[in-house]
Amino acid sequence: MTHLNAIPDESDGIQERYRDNFARHLMGVALYLQSEIMHTLIRQRGHRDLRINFESYITMIGNGGARLSDIAEQLCISRQAANQTANQIEAAGYIVRLADPRDGRAKLLALTERGDQLRAEGTAVAASLQDEMERFAGRDAIRDAMKSLGRLSASLKLLIPRADDTGIQQEPMLAALLPRLRDYINDRLMQLTIVKGHPDLKHSFGQVLTAIGPRGGRIQQMAAAQEVSKQAISAVANELEDLGYIHRVADSSDARQVVLLFTGRGRGLIADSVTSVDELQKEFADLIGPRAMGRLAEVMRELYGALHLEEEIFGNSTPVDIRVLASQLTRQLGEEGARALGQMLLSPIET
Repeated sequence: MTHLNAIPDESDGIQERYRDNFARHLMGVALYLQSEIMHTLIRQRGHRDLRINFESYITMIGNGGARLSDIAEQLCISRQAANQTANQIEAAGYIVRLADPRDGRAKLLALTERGDQLRAEGTAVAASLQDEMERFAGRDAIRDAMKSLGRLSASLKLLIPRADDTGIQQEPMLAALLPRLRDYINDRLMQLTIVKGHPDLKHSFGQVLTAIGPRGGRIQQMAAAQEVSKQAISAVANELEDLGYIHRVADSSDARQVVLLFTGRGRGLIADSVTSVDELQKEFADLIGPRAMGRLAEVMRELYGALHLEEEIFGNSTPVDIRVLASQLTRQLGEEGARALGQMLLSPIET
């Protein structure tokens, strides 16, 4: 275990492993897929009240409905927290609470007509994204990764099997498999790191800790990237500062802003978290085999790199992949809007 006051530098490989590891790659790709689906549904399909955490509930409820307690258990959260999100989804018109035919005292969450439409449209967008992933990494590699993800999810009991309207069990896509596993990884890494001398860790700390790169992190950028308020990020930063993991310095490029940096204690936390990632990866390898785990890790690394994820944190200088940009703009603007943009870019620039 790394001592809390140890300050690992670039020479010990900790910083590089913090930037480049299986857990970070998988969670980054999972968040990308969820974010792209949500923004496409908002911009192109008129679902104005969506939040990124609605996806888990809509998927789990499916055709047959689901109990709130089952959803809370699957997401490893309290029933109270699950109920708060369910209330938001109900207010948006996507679900309704019905009497559970198996237990008259209980309620069942069921999709409304609008919820059914959301699920169908989300599935279509997810299929388009799946095609994009196959173009980057190859169809066979993605299919192989999906098998490994499915095996992991089944071993960890992360999936609730759902049939489509015909009653036929459908193979989950990446967009369905990755978020569940991402949630599990977040929970497991926190458990593994807590026992290394960090008893005050919370899930919310990841909003700040994972967004601090070699040049530090800025609250405004963190809030924008994660689509939360600056006040929420600032509150987390205050907690981390009180615990001695980060400190604030003046931003040399803007005197009105501050930069968040790791303290020695914070760097010790990062070193311990990297060790936890290694332990987690070994646990996964024990479940699906070292070769399958190695192939899965390689696919996640390839997708993470192809999508240029988290470059705002680590300042990578890799040129933008025009295929990624084109796919994102097409989904966000629609076919007509993308064509209009293309014509605009091809038009002579007036001076």
